Amino acid sequence: MTYARFLGLFVVLPILFLVVRYRRTLSWRGLAPMGVLLVVVYAATSPWDNMAVKWGLWGFDPERIWGVKLGYLPLEEYLFFGLQTLLVGLWARARLERALAKQPEARPAEKARPVRAEPPLGSREVSS
Repeated sequence: MTYARFLGLFVVLPILFLVVRYRRTLSWRGLAPMGVLLVVVYAATSPWDNMAVKWGLWGFDPERIWGVKLGYLPLEEYLFFGLQTLLVGLWARARLERALAKQPEARPAEKARPVRAEPPLGSREVSS
């Protein structure tokens, strides 16, 4: 399986599912924090991955990538950084939105206990 096919099946299709499923609640304003997160992900991941490939910690089969490289990494690896971040961000946003939409259950009035207020301490009751 090529890297691009892997991305399509396991990252792009789930992103499309989430976008279609939550299209009514998605807005540019709501997605803006993911833009900031993408910048952080690329800034943190690109140098590390480039060094790891340069030092031979891992590599990419030339027959399974498009052949376009930026530094030591194929284009598909950079796409993976961004697409995976979007997938997790969309999923987390949807879960958070659902959790925040649920109203906490109120306790029935008969079970609620009245709060007893204690009178303030007098000057004789306070010791120094």
